[in-house]
Amino acid sequence: MLEIKDLTHSYGDHVVLEKLNLEVAQGELVSIVGPSGCGKSTLLRNIAGLITPTSGSVVLNGTPIQGVPDDLAVVFQDYSRSLLPWLTVRDNVALPLRRKGGSKAERRAQAEKALESVGLADAGKKYPWQLSGGMQQRVSIARALAYRPSLLLMDEPFGSVDAQTREDLEDLVLKVHREEGMTILLVTHDIDESVYVGDRVVVLGRNPGRVRAELPVELPADRDQIGTRADAEFVRLRAEVGKLVRGAAAADPMPGEHEPVAGTAKDEKPKGAGKTKRVKKVKKADEAKADEAKDAPETEPEHGPVAEGENGDTVGDEAEEAVKKTVKDGGEKAAEAGTSDDAEGGTARGNGDESAEQTPEKAEDKPADGAEGEAEGDAADKAEEAPKDAKAAKGDKPTGVMSAAKVKK
Repeated sequence: MLEIKDLTHSYGDHVVLEKLNLEVAQGELVSIVGPSGCGKSTLLRNIAGLITPTSGSVVLNGTPIQGVPDDLAVVFQDYSRSLLPWLTVRDNVALPLRRKGGSKAERRAQAEKALESVGLADAGKKYPWQLSGGMQQRVSIARALAYRPSLLLMDEPFGSVDAQTREDLEDLVLKVHREEGMTILLVTHDIDESVYVGDRVVVLGRNPGRVRAELPVELPADRDQIGTRADAEFVRLRAEVGKLVRGAAAADPMPGEHEPVAGTAKDEKPKGAGKTKRVKKVKKADEAKADEAKDAPETEPEHGPVAEGENGDTVGDEAEEAVKKTVKDGGEKAAEAGTSDDAEGGTARGNGDESAEQTPEKAEDKPADGAEGEAEGDAADKAEEAPKDAKAAKGDKPTGVMSAAKVKK
């Protein structure tokens, strides 16, 4: 009945369809499905004679299509634009019958019969804007049925209605096809719908559009929205069609899909791509340092803990200066006497430093007489005068302990 041979259609330099071949038998309901941009709607417009193909041919009932054929009807997705708001529902359905002639009464009778077949027998005197979207699409289908075409083209007819209404309209199309024996070519994006209503599913590829696969649907003629969709064969076909559609989209991406960012090479990272990684590295390094500082044992100042007074207060600045002066004088006298070697001098200085760490309760200046014993005695006396609880202060630093930096000064 319908034969499409080497159909090619271009919009300027963009080739939408290229050498597409398809045949549809009398009384067959064929679903056409494919990814966006594969040329489904362009194919239907070529078949309807609304546009002229760049090359190739479309033949309907043995006659090449040139212009809109008399025995063809189209149901579009946008029902709100296809119905005239100033005409009643019945007059909208009867409108195309004027082309076939006949009396006004005959046309109205055919319109009422068509409305009854789609479940709108009582809506003939209403206006389109008084009906719901699903009911308006039923009016569009009724108008096509009233015309009695040999080929009915449906371009995503249920895309603008809710899911429940969509299922009702799918069942209506199956009923019309079964009762009228009409040849129907239905374009859809819905994979489940293509399997549910079709006798055959045609999958199109894109860039440019061509037939990728044809799958016969071997399901019972009487179909049910619940039972049929649960059938194992339906599930298998739906999965197979889904793989083909997604495979076509992946194999033939639309212009601009999966391409590198403008101004960058394929293997070149866009500007700022590595910034996040660098920030993360710095953040991790800071966290590692914080963990090390947390885990490391507490260390005492270079000169040990600072001694405390009897009441827990730190020794004043005057006491510190006195201790330093005593250590210094003791070292100078020991050096003048020449009685201490390097080891003894180091010991004396070490004892002096220790006395600075463990500050005595009371520091007094003792004049050195230059004797070795006096220098050593002075350092020993100072060490003995340090409070006994200074050792306990090593692990526990009570409130008010002076900083190591201040002791050094």
